[in-house]
Amino acid sequence: MSPLPFEHQSLRSPVPGTNSTWHRISEGSSRVIRITVQPEKSHTVVTIAGQLAGPDLSEVQRVRQSLPGKVILKLSGLDACVEEGIRLLKEWLKAGAQLENATPFLRMMLEGTTA
Repeated sequence: MSPLPFEHQSLRSPVPGTNSTWHRISEGSSRVIRITVQPEKSHTVVTIAGQLAGPDLSEVQRVRQSLPGKVILKLSGLDACVEEGIRLLKEWLKAGAQLENATPFLRMMLEGTTA
């Protein structure tokens, strides 16, 4: 269940070497979800910021399926996440992704720890 009505609108990053997708939540709203994929030599860094809900879940799943090899998730900018999003991120971690830069509460939700 999505806490907010989302209007899917994707924009690509103008920054070389990164691939970002922004999704606006309804017309006139300043809130967005931002997914940035940055390839490094030995791994790929995926940063998710904003509010993860409804239509964005399929985009996160698409990104996950498109990335072979080691993935580092940076989630310090993730402000809110629906239950389905928590499940999706847990599955990504269980498949071998490494969690970095998450708030203590989000880390507890995803890993079951308080560190």
